[in-house]
Amino acid sequence: MMTKNILILGGTREARQLADHAAKAGWSAVFSLAGITATPFKTPLPMRYGGFGGAKGLAEWVVSHAITHLVDTTHPYAANISANAVEAARLTGIKRLTLWRPEWQAEAEDDWHQFSTLKDLFQSIPDDAHLFLAAGQEGINALPYPPRFRVTARALEQPETAHPITFIKALPASNPDDEAALFQLHNITHLAVKNAGGSASRAKLIAARQMGLPVFMLARPDPPPPPLYPTVDALINALTADRDTH
Repeated sequence: MMTKNILILGGTREARQLADHAAKAGWSAVFSLAGITATPFKTPLPMRYGGFGGAKGLAEWVVSHAITHLVDTTHPYAANISANAVEAARLTGIKRLTLWRPEWQAEAEDDWHQFSTLKDLFQSIPDDAHLFLAAGQEGINALPYPPRFRVTARALEQPETAHPITFIKALPASNPDDEAALFQLHNITHLAVKNAGGSASRAKLIAARQMGLPVFMLARPDPPPPPLYPTVDALINALTADRDTH
């Protein structure tokens, strides 16, 4: 019988919550970040930064560190990382658990428009719009050059870009009133977002509903194969129930 040894692929709030729980519970675990942001957050677990070199590299790291459980708590749009986790688990035979937040669903008062690519999304923005772009660095990098419309973008890190945009370095606000005040301050007319799901960043959508702003939303990638868990609590429960692996 071998005690579980967990690798957490992180980057989300749920990942940090899982790391905190793992440390308090005394689990053997390592927290991994892709290293995209210049000032990554801290966790109480041992940390590693950077990629693994694809699925094969991840599989080799898992074997060399005697990992028994691979937990994917990356962003729903980190499709390449999730695919590598699926393949690494297949190659090594270890258990994989994936966080998959339920998608946001429009309500009657919402004015949402869904697009399969950022290119299609940006092509649909009116020329006279002032767009609030909350789609991370990927969204900023995908902007047409020069954009036909005004852009205010929010992300954790400002990419090197020649695009004439107003940049806000911040996490999403959790209060819809704060988001509405920000939109009013910048005279925002449209929002562009990813359908990330979860409650942490939904405030901007509530603010848009209250203000009658149209939301242009990038559709989700297809989910990885099961097992999928909708919340960090569900992940913790599954890991707790699976106390040991044979």
